Amino acid sequence: MQIVDRYISGQFLRSFIFGLVAFNALLLLIQALQLTRLESDKPRIHLYLYLLYSTPGFFVRTLPMALTFSVCFTTAHFTKTRELVALYSAGRSFYRALTPLFVAAAISTALSFVLTNTVAPVATRLANQEQDQYKKGAPRALMREMVFQKNIRGRKGFYFLYYFDREANKVIGGFNYIQLQADGTPEWMVEAQEARLNPQSGEWQLSNARRVRFDSEGLAESVENAASLSLYFPDEPDTFTRPARDPKELNALELFQEVGRLHALGFDAAPYEVRLHAIFAESLVCIILAVAASIAGHSGNHRGGNPLVRSILISAGAIVLYFVLFNLGESLGGANVLPPAVAGWGPTGFFLAVAGFMVLRFRR
Repeated sequence: MQIVDRYISGQFLRSFIFGLVAFNALLLLIQALQLTRLESDKPRIHLYLYLLYSTPGFFVRTLPMALTFSVCFTTAHFTKTRELVALYSAGRSFYRALTPLFVAAAISTALSFVLTNTVAPVATRLANQEQDQYKKGAPRALMREMVFQKNIRGRKGFYFLYYFDREANKVIGGFNYIQLQADGTPEWMVEAQEARLNPQSGEWQLSNARRVRFDSEGLAESVENAASLSLYFPDEPDTFTRPARDPKELNALELFQEVGRLHALGFDAAPYEVRLHAIFAESLVCIILAVAASIAGHSGNHRGGNPLVRSILISAGAIVLYFVLFNLGESLGGANVLPPAVAGWGPTGFFLAVAGFMVLRFRR
């Protein structure tokens, strides 16, 4: 059986490597076409570096796709050539015969988890930086230096600000803050046409400001107008100077810390919670898809069509469904339509249910 295992492993690796290269090349091509449409005046080196740094993240994302295709195709190949029938005649079961494929799926699960928590976040961070540099040369550049915040909840009140220039530590378009008492009634409020932050001291310098104090019934008690006003707010300068980080730039530990930090500040952490769950779910889905793909590749008979063609169609459908479900879960979870745990684990749970049903129906 060691000879047979090596033979099956060799057939599988060829299709697996082909799938990885093809799917990664396709994603890189799509990203390159999207960026080149911007007609940026920045050097193309930023585009090339973005594609290079994006490769680890794409590799992790396409790993389950390539695994699904290669397992389904390899199983269908051995079904078509009757080699699995020969193994059954030798007393080997279906799952024992395809043990090398399941071992490869288990290795892919571990590899996906390790890369997601080591190389991929760092590479994604570098890729985003290069993408931002390239976008700055486009007519409609998306400036990461300009952080748009609205209705931010702090420790003791709410901030209403428009554009915050991180490089100048300056609010553009107006600044408002209202502090609440323990019972939820307003204590005081300040508004200004311009606000500048000193990140070292945490002091805000407000221009053309107005401060209103309220009584116990929430009515205006006093109004103070000032051309210049210096204030300290209950929240750290990091609340304003640190922009929202891309969840894919963080590993599991960093995501856990970011969720705790945002909750302590009273901010919404749903996108980070969804990503934290998805890190584990997307790694586990490799072994689940391998089991389902092996059974799907062996299903049917020659009268129902060419097993190889059928395997390609089945794996293509599974790959599209995989992409749609994980992207949908990420979007719905980030928008608080679904709980983060459901959004992160839902697609994996769906494939687990499908694989379990197929295992129960197929016993050989």
